[in-house]
Amino acid sequence: MKQLIVLLAALLLGLHLFTMIAGGGEGSVASTMRQVWLQEIEARRMEDAPETGS
Repeated sequence: MKQLIVLLAALLLGLHLFTMIAGGGEGSVASTMRQVWLQEIEARRMEDAPETGS
């Protein structure tokens, strides 16, 4: 019985960690990294854009 409880706890912890890291939600690590990458790409585009008006 004790082994079953430990096994279930380990499975639930694994599922929770997977959801937190790779889940589709707004607070997941993958979502946060995507937002950071998009901000970096936009910042580099603005940096590399030719200056107009001078």
